[in-house]
Amino acid sequence: MKTIKIKKLWLLPALFLLSLSSQAEQDHIWKNQVDYVSVSTLEGATNNNHPASIPAEKIARILSQVQVQDSPYNPENSFWDDEELNLQRVFTDREIDLLGKKISEGLSKIKTNEVLKFSVSDYRSSFIGRKRLSVSGTAFIKDGQLNVLFGTVHGDLLAKQTRSGITGTYGRIKNDFDTGNILKPFPYDWKVHAFEGAKKVNSRNDWLAINTKQDYEYAITKNEQQRVEEKYFSERQKSTETVQLEARIKKLEQQTQAKPTATASSESIEDRLRQLQSLYNSGALPEPVYLEKVRSIMSEL
Repeated sequence: MKTIKIKKLWLLPALFLLSLSSQAEQDHIWKNQVDYVSVSTLEGATNNNHPASIPAEKIARILSQVQVQDSPYNPENSFWDDEELNLQRVFTDREIDLLGKKISEGLSKIKTNEVLKFSVSDYRSSFIGRKRLSVSGTAFIKDGQLNVLFGTVHGDLLAKQTRSGITGTYGRIKNDFDTGNILKPFPYDWKVHAFEGAKKVNSRNDWLAINTKQDYEYAITKNEQQRVEEKYFSERQKSTETVQLEARIKKLEQQTQAKPTATASSESIEDRLRQLQSLYNSGALPEPVYLEKVRSIMSEL
């Protein structure tokens, strides 16, 4: 009888830990290795306007606008031309695509005194090759504005852990990057910049309050290869892209027609098809337009 009681006592801590573990898993809206978006609390972030409904497209456009000065990340090709301020875009397109969906989903579910904490990483080009860097922070709605509080911008988790004597892969190391602190701001070397519709909270360099009622466009990077898709473009951007695309196609056709006709017409058609194929493969030409132009050229045979 005594042995049975002892066994029951030993089981209680195990069941308690299992319960905590299960609860922690439920707090994650999304998790992949060390990256995550989760429901949490933050001292000082209370009486928020939650739950809130903000479309993923709007959040994605907002995040594309966020730039940082004096980032520890020094890319081979800057996204912006302003070398004096050395501004870099905080998030990559893949990070924006993920956070737009998960933050929108999370804000629709969390309670008044809860926040969303996130840490995402992606590979970025640099002088010494590609580096996987992280961005961590907290998001919540206060006074009708989307607040994004940053704790880490372009942090190298593997390098950080290696300096601490810890080695391993992304699936095995602990993500202890800071996600921001309202009450005790840390004097980071980097500075997040305000933009139209977004202002710094209390003149802090790690905290933005963003007007969700304003319309935003998706900020395009200089490096075309880093653009993954255009689904977050505003209607004005889509219209502009279509006009520019038609102009490029018209110019291409004019150049083709201007070539000497001494050679066989089949060669001219082959050149035009190759050029269209090149535009299509690069992502500059949508598939419906590409197929339409191919049919038009083939009808000349």
